[in-house]
Amino acid sequence: MTLKFYFKNFLFFSLTILIGCANNENSNSLKNFTDIETQQMVEVLKKINSDSNPIKYLHWNNKRAQYLKKLMPNSPKKLKYMIWSSYCNELLLGGRNIECIKEIEGRIKNDNTSYDELIMTKLPLMETLGMAYFRLGEITNCSNNHNEFSCIIPLLEKGQHKEKMGSKKAIEIFTKIYKTYPSEKYKWLLNVAHMTIGEYPEEVPKDYFVKYVSDNEKVNFPPFKEIATKLGIDVNGLSGGVCLEDFNNDGKIDVFTTSYGTEDQCKLFFNTGFGFDDVTIKAGLNGILSGLNCLHADYNNDGHIDILILRGAWLGSSGNHPNSLLRNNGDGTFTDVTKSSGILSFYPTQTASWADVNKDGYLDLFIGNEYNPCELFINQGNGKFLEQSKKYNLNKINGFIKGVVFGDINNDQWPDLFVSVLGGKNFLFKNNFGVFNDISKNAGVEDPSFSFPCWIWDVNNDGFNDIFVASYDSRNLSNLNADFLKEIEGRFVASEKSKLFINNGNETFTESSIDFDIDISMYAMGSNFGDIDNDGWLDFYIGNGSPYLTSTIPNRMFRNLDGKRFDEVTLTGRFGHIQKGHGVGFADLDNDGDQDLYAVMGGSYEGDTYPNICFENPNSNNNWVVFKLIGKSSNRSAIGSFLTIELDNGKKIYRTINTGGSFGSSSLQSEIGLGKSKSIKKLSINWPNGKTQVFTNIEPNKKYEVLENKRELNQVPFNKLNFTKKIHHSYHQIHK
Repeated sequence: MTLKFYFKNFLFFSLTILIGCANNENSNSLKNFTDIETQQMVEVLKKINSDSNPIKYLHWNNKRAQYLKKLMPNSPKKLKYMIWSSYCNELLLGGRNIECIKEIEGRIKNDNTSYDELIMTKLPLMETLGMAYFRLGEITNCSNNHNEFSCIIPLLEKGQHKEKMGSKKAIEIFTKIYKTYPSEKYKWLLNVAHMTIGEYPEEVPKDYFVKYVSDNEKVNFPPFKEIATKLGIDVNGLSGGVCLEDFNNDGKIDVFTTSYGTEDQCKLFFNTGFGFDDVTIKAGLNGILSGLNCLHADYNNDGHIDILILRGAWLGSSGNHPNSLLRNNGDGTFTDVTKSSGILSFYPTQTASWADVNKDGYLDLFIGNEYNPCELFINQGNGKFLEQSKKYNLNKINGFIKGVVFGDINNDQWPDLFVSVLGGKNFLFKNNFGVFNDISKNAGVEDPSFSFPCWIWDVNNDGFNDIFVASYDSRNLSNLNADFLKEIEGRFVASEKSKLFINNGNETFTESSIDFDIDISMYAMGSNFGDIDNDGWLDFYIGNGSPYLTSTIPNRMFRNLDGKRFDEVTLTGRFGHIQKGHGVGFADLDNDGDQDLYAVMGGSYEGDTYPNICFENPNSNNNWVVFKLIGKSSNRSAIGSFLTIELDNGKKIYRTINTGGSFGSSSLQSEIGLGKSKSIKKLSINWPNGKTQVFTNIEPNKKYEVLENKRELNQVPFNKLNFTKKIHHSYHQIHK
């Protein structure tokens, strides 16, 4: 019995119960209705875990190890070694590093062989052993004894390993490998291993020394502090998504996260003003599992922000998992309304975007699926959607879709759509009064061929939205460290680069990544943009999401300099985390007027978990303003609204209301840096319904609520929160 058959019949069987509850006027009946629907999804997600084949799931490594172990005794002699070495590798990927080490070291002893001999004859096995020692050091020191300095390069003393055996053995093995196979992958791993035990740079042999210190960066930048553990939001899991938003309407930004593992529980944390409380169970979310990405919006215009979880990515036909639409009930609880809302489908995906594509005042939803039809769900205004991609000319998008974003590229106040395809040409669809036309080729935005996350933003504040799409060149995945090393040493890199398309104002774009100094191979997955120094120019953060354990590329931050170029501030800003980076969100978590950053860490394999991180902004001296827009005839979230801020010095800043990039969701409140400007001369808002609203002489360093069609701004309380008191004692929350 297939999952699809099971799910459809399970829902059909429950339909009479649901109808009976819906027809009952008692308020408890409605609650029973919603509780039943949530429980249906919980049961389906349980079924995925119990019935699925571990051989087809790249992150079920321990189950696969058990399977291989059972195969070994009865396997032909010629296959036993291959099965055993695969078994050792699955132990490594499953996080069972000590068992992996014992297996390989035991065989070396029994066979009376040596590291040098095995490097010549069985290199993959020796790489597995070296990585098992390397990961043992990381888990022992960076995870089990996690602190705010862990895994951020250059490693300060407080972030270095106390237990040094793992890194020392890794250095021993990779030094021998490097002498025989001088790959730059091993070269970088050796430098990182020396960093972990305090031997970088003085004690790193010249043969493989890499100069990767602060003077590689062009500017100084104040260091951010990693505070996720202190706040109690250091969720430990695999790759996943994040939504930063005020989900309970108390004026403070909350945190919602997911993790890729099919048994991994989503997490919801409410901001208390002193830290964060885990309210997952109270919110009715227990059993809502998995998800590589998530995004949020008020889809039903009730004033409460809802959440969409996306599932099944990278798993092919084995990833035909249902997504989850979580309706915010306004009382601190959520209900899974995927089926009743009409968006239930069974395709692998991790990317979607909200916009009011037909300008009827309700948000519609586009989902980009992997090698399956993409879907456009049109909001019917009654809590339900209809799939109408064919009607809107969006039913013929083909490929491995990895990023989708809506944005207005021609200032006609109709949301256009950009689609990033991994291994194919990208798409740009112009929204022609409710029907989408493919203008990709003429617009000049089909590259790069190997792309992943993307977004639409105004990078140079000229009033026209630009497009950024980051590279993820799968042809070079096995040697990411080598390309990264070439970049920092200024040598030629053959892999495909990220693209920045600057809007020419006539529905065409000029590719300008070289001019902006970001013509590099980013291998990006999770990423997003914001203004980290409140200067009015949008910066961005890139999370390296390579699945390979050998990939230890830092996640990277790029600062926008006056809309002309970017300077990397990864090191000086203390952003260079070397664990896998996925969902990224920018938001002012502590109400002090500057944007903090939250990132979901952890990789694709079962043992490659890591606590999520939160970088606290040290607070610049620049001024700022926060606008929370509330639509009336436009969608309540005001998604798609276009803001023009005219400052007292003549400068203009342009912003669009959305959650940012395609992999990670920032807050929908517009947090805008003003630089040294002391007042806002004029604020113009073009609402999605086509109307314009204007306000003048606005004081900075305050938060305002903006109601559509209301003549006055409503200043709301915005007091700095006290995040100095440590209230959580455990080092991180566990998903499973």
